[in-house]
Amino acid sequence: MIAYKYKLYRTDKTKHLDKMLREASFVWNHALALQKRYYRLYKKYISCKRMQGHFAKRINRFLLHSQTVQEILQRLDEAYMRFFKHLAVRPPKFKKAKHFSSFLFKQGGFKLDGNKIRINKISKTYKFSLSREYQGKVKTVMFKRSPLGEYYIIVTTDAVANAYGKSHNGASVGIDFGLKTYMTMSDGTIVESPRFLKTDLPSLQKNGRKLSMCKQHSHHREQRRKDMNRQYERIVNKRNDWQWKLAHVLCRKYDRIFIEDLRLTGMTKLWGRKMSDLAHAEFVNKLKHVAGKYGVTVHKIDRFFPSSKTCTCGYVNKELTLRDRHWTCPECGTRHHRDELAASNILRQGIVELESDRKTTCRPKTV
Repeated sequence: MIAYKYKLYRTDKTKHLDKMLREASFVWNHALALQKRYYRLYKKYISCKRMQGHFAKRINRFLLHSQTVQEILQRLDEAYMRFFKHLAVRPPKFKKAKHFSSFLFKQGGFKLDGNKIRINKISKTYKFSLSREYQGKVKTVMFKRSPLGEYYIIVTTDAVANAYGKSHNGASVGIDFGLKTYMTMSDGTIVESPRFLKTDLPSLQKNGRKLSMCKQHSHHREQRRKDMNRQYERIVNKRNDWQWKLAHVLCRKYDRIFIEDLRLTGMTKLWGRKMSDLAHAEFVNKLKHVAGKYGVTVHKIDRFFPSSKTCTCGYVNKELTLRDRHWTCPECGTRHHRDELAASNILRQGIVELESDRKTTCRPKTV
């Protein structure tokens, strides 16, 4: 599956997409209200299939396709499932229409023809910038609105991504993510973080002060809000570009990459804006995506392995704190740099875990 993103040309007909998003927001909020009320009365959860049947029989939508309504209900059900499995810290909440940003067509309700897309329900045709041709059979089409009010369409097809192939067979590396440096690798390479948010923070704060002085619901305030969102968008684009390039460099150089399984939500509570600026979780997702094209293995070691506290002789320094950047092993007398030691231990532990998993998988069954 490949997703292609195109920018929609803004015209007077864009207001109809705003109306469709308002209707999508109503579907989400109404279904959420039903779930809360049903649980308050009966202490039970309404299944997604039952909720879809209720909407099909009782509630008529004038702008949204039936499968679009089903997809919104599936999205709400998935949010609840994440909460039930303790993957999310809170259940889904109500959303204002201006904060609801996307709706999706599955098999029907639209027609694609070159750089034109027609929405059958409202009988409107929109043009988009066809920056590259999409390949394969179209599976879904999503309309997404940015904080700036600009619309994009995301076309997902059944095409298969081209594989790059391995370019450096056998090379392995352990990576330790840090706060002072972006990452330290077991071969001694240190990657510094550009800290895009920190660089533009004075300008953002200045624009924020100007925004706070504007009158509520005024045209001037809306312009200031868009200026801030535009600046945030530039920061995100610069960070994404840097992370994608770094992921490609690593996958071209190494055959196996071992990283830590960090609890980033807890770290974000401790260091807040700094963790958001580093965006380690986003980089890991990009690294996995790129690794799939290169045929590179990305393996996460056990979260509770003390990588920075374990000496090469096996001694574990339980008194080590985050302030200690260097420490000396009392058993063998070796002096360690905290991040370099962690990267080396991640490499060794990753190889052990990967090989043990392969032996377990390849072990013949006994009768």
